[in-house]
Amino acid sequence: MIATPVSPRSQVKEALLESIRRQDVGTRLAPERRLAEEFGVSRSTMTKVLEELVKEGYLSRRIGSGTFIMPRDSEIASTRLPVRARGELLIASPDFFSYSLWERLHTLEIGAMRENLQVVNMKIHPESDFDSLFELADNCRNLLGIIVNAGLPTPKSALKRLDETGVPVVIVGELDNIKLYRNIRTVSSNHFQSGYLKMKTLLQAGHTRIGFIPNDPPSIAQQECIRGMKEAVREYRFRWRDLVLPDSSIEFWQDPMKNGCVQAREVLKRAPDVTGLVVDTIPGAIGALRAVLESGRSCPGDVSIITAQSYAGIEEYTYPSLSTVIASNEKICRTALEIILQPKRTLSREFIIDMEFIARESIRDLNAERQP
Repeated sequence: MIATPVSPRSQVKEALLESIRRQDVGTRLAPERRLAEEFGVSRSTMTKVLEELVKEGYLSRRIGSGTFIMPRDSEIASTRLPVRARGELLIASPDFFSYSLWERLHTLEIGAMRENLQVVNMKIHPESDFDSLFELADNCRNLLGIIVNAGLPTPKSALKRLDETGVPVVIVGELDNIKLYRNIRTVSSNHFQSGYLKMKTLLQAGHTRIGFIPNDPPSIAQQECIRGMKEAVREYRFRWRDLVLPDSSIEFWQDPMKNGCVQAREVLKRAPDVTGLVVDTIPGAIGALRAVLESGRSCPGDVSIITAQSYAGIEEYTYPSLSTVIASNEKICRTALEIILQPKRTLSREFIIDMEFIARESIRDLNAERQP
């Protein structure tokens, strides 16, 4: 076998790519002439290299400003069908590990395959301006719809451009001012119901000293959860100001499990008499379990914990197993796909999936112990 010689341009491109990978997003590259001198090639060769890297999404050229390193948004291997597909479905997901997001993506892919759709997946990075998403959408031959797999804040400018694509767009999550958009729909869990069920469960079990662990970033979902918690508080005549809150908060793309542990430590230190914790999500609840044990207490003997979601079944195998409220992932994904495939039948702009309470070992019933 005869090896194919590598062209000087390809060598320079690979070397420049290696340099780009070691630099921060947003870094401005040296002027084109200086880069040509540095890599020992003609300016025309460097121009072609830079043009290729711009087309591939590694760089962005701004007139009068220079050439900048772009976020590493990337297309993942598409799901190719053995027969002619009806069209493409573009799914954008945040590029960080979350089992819940991965499970939703997997369920969407399976559903799309059954509908004979070609799936094009894209990872979105924290610094993204979503340009790569729109370039990918433009390259699709028969784009039927776009699903934004929630977990990332979407700029208003990107939402406007999504709405202008002319195809159905589904945000799996909540969205402010949804009525501003013509082609965008949302599918989300009933977070109001989630907050209500979590708080109601602890209050029904006789807990009157409760802490709240908001281990996820502030969001519309969290606001709805708090509204639901307040409704339960009013119903059971509990004083909201008696709820114990942590000092720290979490930003997007940070670790919710670590934050759950940090926040639970703060709450337990501030209020040693707390007997119940309402935690946003399973990762946060796992961190809270750690904090409870570190404080010399036990769950549910000293501190009961209730949370939301399912996380690869881990909640069933923690010790103790975690009580949680969940919404059907299958229903969320099926609804999203129905919006894409039958946009004229989906007049509603918001679709909310109800939650279900799953009782496990992590809640202690104080009322039963008080009975003679």
